[in-house]
Amino acid sequence: MNILILGKKGEAIQRDLQENLDESWTIYNWNPGESEVDLSNLLDKADIAITGSDALIYGGIFKFISSAKNLKLLQIPFAGVDWLNPQLIPKNLMVANASGHEIAMSEYIISCVMSLSIDLLATHNDFKSGSWKKTGTLSDPKSMHGEVFGKKIGIIGYGQIGIETAIRAKSLGMKTYGLNRTKRNNTPKYLDWHGSSDQLDFILKESDFLVLACDLNKSTRGLINKKTLSLMKETSYIINVARGDVCEEEDLFLALKNREIAGAAIDTWWIYPDRPKAGGTPEKEPRPSDFPFHKLDNIIMTPHNSAHTQESDIRRSKSILDNLLDFKKGKKPSGFVFYGNK
Repeated sequence: MNILILGKKGEAIQRDLQENLDESWTIYNWNPGESEVDLSNLLDKADIAITGSDALIYGGIFKFISSAKNLKLLQIPFAGVDWLNPQLIPKNLMVANASGHEIAMSEYIISCVMSLSIDLLATHNDFKSGSWKKTGTLSDPKSMHGEVFGKKIGIIGYGQIGIETAIRAKSLGMKTYGLNRTKRNNTPKYLDWHGSSDQLDFILKESDFLVLACDLNKSTRGLINKKTLSLMKETSYIINVARGDVCEEEDLFLALKNREIAGAAIDTWWIYPDRPKAGGTPEKEPRPSDFPFHKLDNIIMTPHNSAHTQESDIRRSKSILDNLLDFKKGKKPSGFVFYGNK
């Protein structure tokens, strides 16, 4: 079976695969900037294509994938495929994603919960500047920080990331709430409460920390907006590891600026390097939003790196390997997302 690795970013995956695949597998490579004729020829003889992020962004690969003669599986090396339209993928071409990021992302979420609760960044910066206004010897309530024990963490999109987050939140004595499109017959393990999407208002009102870990789709685009933000406590925080467009950009900015909620940690954005909004100009190092989130003092900002650990990469490679082996056996891989419908 022939595998085509697309992009330099796929080379780490390739090393892991080569250690575990037998001689019945042949691996080819193509990188952005190389001949498009070579890309077309390689895709024609490939059974499986594995994409690196550089090939997705800079390679222009999809105009060739749509005409690949023998391609049967398109393996994406991460979880999110909201950007991929089944109508642009050849009919019966299977698309699969990868897991393995859940532990790193849940640790990121919990670290943000803790940092926001104890106002770690502001206290650190104040003390470095010479201020003692938050010293523990003062009785002024404004000098005190919060605790997470007994607080409620609401997880919108209770999947693999949500499960790992709930495990860690429970160990801190937090109350755990989860939300999915449909309610489960029984409350899932590690949750104190589970609801369906029509109970969104309840989880918004109850949560001290609201974690966005859902897919981006028609029902979740703009889910966090002026109306839904108004239902949250003034003392609550949002942590977004889903997609920027789950939040209405201006509404979230104003809610933070006006202290309608206490703060946020954002790892997913609206603008990325060389990926502007429609009609925008590509930049190598753009601001991640049209609004100056970077000027707010009640936010933690990170460059979409919550899953960026060596351990995550190893687990993702294992996930991809399992998908390939299942596919060769004629089984639907655990990472199966959809078939193309072009």
